[in-house]
Amino acid sequence: MRFTLPTGAAMLLGAVLTACGTETAPTAVRALAVSPDAVALHTPEHVKLVEQFLESLTNPCNGEVIVFSGEAISQITTVDGLHFEFQTSASGTGTGPESGATYTYNLVAHESFNTSSETASHLDRFANANARIISSDPSLSFTSHFVNHFIFLPSGDFKLTRNVERTECKT
Repeated sequence: MRFTLPTGAAMLLGAVLTACGTETAPTAVRALAVSPDAVALHTPEHVKLVEQFLESLTNPCNGEVIVFSGEAISQITTVDGLHFEFQTSASGTGTGPESGATYTYNLVAHESFNTSSETASHLDRFANANARIISSDPSLSFTSHFVNHFIFLPSGDFKLTRNVERTECKT
């Protein structure tokens, strides 16, 4: 069974707190008993997708809009509607309409969210992506990067804790 970092951290914290409440030495390890019903409740579901894509990007080096086409391979993992992971890798090609330069496109992206219960109003969401676009004309190669992290609080308020969006010419 594979654990995500938050699940592993929670299990470790639970084991430490359990050990702290006993009269045993701090270095003692106590076995965690998990019932089969508890394991069945938290069985992840995985879906793999292979899709064709079209995406337009504006080249920051010369301003031309390049339409990329290619294939994206993604995996979606959900656990009881409380945890969601989306990972994708995409690659494709495009041609600059003004420059005539050819481009290769490679993207890696990850998105996740966690919530404490299906009815909870607290939601923690994180997303990031990195794309590297290599041109037959090295002066037209560029990268695109974004990261955002936001939290929906129990009060209903929305808090953006990190938002970075950057597209840069890589000469």
